[in-house]
Amino acid sequence: MRESLSRRDSGFDAWVSRQLYWWAFIVRSVAGLAAYVLTQYTDVPFFEDALYYEEVGYSIASDWLSGRSVDFASLSQGGVRTGWLMMVWIAVFYFVMQGVRALPVLLVLYSAVTAWVPVYIYRISRELGMSQVAARRAGWLVVLSPAFVFWSGSLYKEGLVMLTLSAGIYHALRLQVRWRAPSLVLLAASLFGLLALRFYLAILMSLVVVLGLFWGREDRSSNARGHGLVPPLARQALIAVAFVGLMITLGFSEGAEHRLAESPEGQVVELDLTRLNVDRQWSATSAYSGYLTEADISTPAAAVRYLPAGLAYFLAVPFPWQFGSLRQNLVIPETAFWLLLYPLIGIGIVRGLRMNRASTMVLLAVTGGMCVVYALVSGNVGIAYRMRSQVWLLWAPFAAWGWEVLRERQRARTGGGATFPRRPLSRRAVGR
Repeated sequence: MRESLSRRDSGFDAWVSRQLYWWAFIVRSVAGLAAYVLTQYTDVPFFEDALYYEEVGYSIASDWLSGRSVDFASLSQGGVRTGWLMMVWIAVFYFVMQGVRALPVLLVLYSAVTAWVPVYIYRISRELGMSQVAARRAGWLVVLSPAFVFWSGSLYKEGLVMLTLSAGIYHALRLQVRWRAPSLVLLAASLFGLLALRFYLAILMSLVVVLGLFWGREDRSSNARGHGLVPPLARQALIAVAFVGLMITLGFSEGAEHRLAESPEGQVVELDLTRLNVDRQWSATSAYSGYLTEADISTPAAAVRYLPAGLAYFLAVPFPWQFGSLRQNLVIPETAFWLLLYPLIGIGIVRGLRMNRASTMVLLAVTGGMCVVYALVSGNVGIAYRMRSQVWLLWAPFAAWGWEVLRERQRARTGGGATFPRRPLSRRAVGR
């Protein structure tokens, strides 16, 4: 009986994953093509950075096709130091296309890759212990929420960031249960992808993952018999050591040190904060949507004092009354919607800590670290909206879980029964 239920659950999970992927692919393809058309034929520059990535990627492909070598070290300099993987990916596409500049085709292909993000969010939700219905809601939230759609469909590197971030989290949670060699390899690949996109996220994630791997959890599945021969603490210690050894062998530490070595040797925290303060003030004063322009984070004490206000602005701007440019006005409804979700996220986090503390702490540690960093460095609505999507992504499961808790309380008050998936499973889905 238990085996039959397990196969039924697996069949439903597979069906939901396919449904989420194809709807995400369609929505992102349409959004990306629409943004491209509007950029080409109107005065609304939706693409900006994306067109720059495309231009550099095409130039690299042209060099390859002409037999010229490319100095990839130069791609890690200046303002593109954390986005060279995006441009190399575009260059590979144009190289395969033999120099044919088919940007619409590139957009569709990119959407096909980033459409996996909602699937990973569904799988993360299931690893947390959420019901299939609640996990499905989390996936649909990522499928349809405009922040995820735009950044994933418009050739911005945030699409790849969200993909590598969600894939890495998913495989880290799987390794908390038992040894899985494929998950170990894919987790390492995800971190290397983040290292080539946003290196500070890779460093943050690697630290959280190591601690998370030591904190294992029990596998209650019926096919987990025989895996309890090794004590959980010893098992997780071996997995963590294997992960660290793999990352050292592949040169992750050297790559991280190389990206951190851009400042003068021996530079102290105060000087780093001084540089961040200059960058933040520039972003706050150079854009019409800048906020807290007089803020100072040049010292650790000043940064701590600024953090509460910076975090509030980072999680909430643009405010419902904060009208500005067309692009800023377009994101006000979505931001207001997520403001309404924050209480549900809090309820979901409480449920997660009760049901699966080890995995919940991994997500909280990663998003907490991102919130601190982004709250300090974000200085305008555009930067906050872009970076906040990474936090929202990992909070989507908690929002769906919080909604499930409220529904359970409502049913308990009204005496209602449990809910089930609306679509019946086919014989093929349940493996008959």
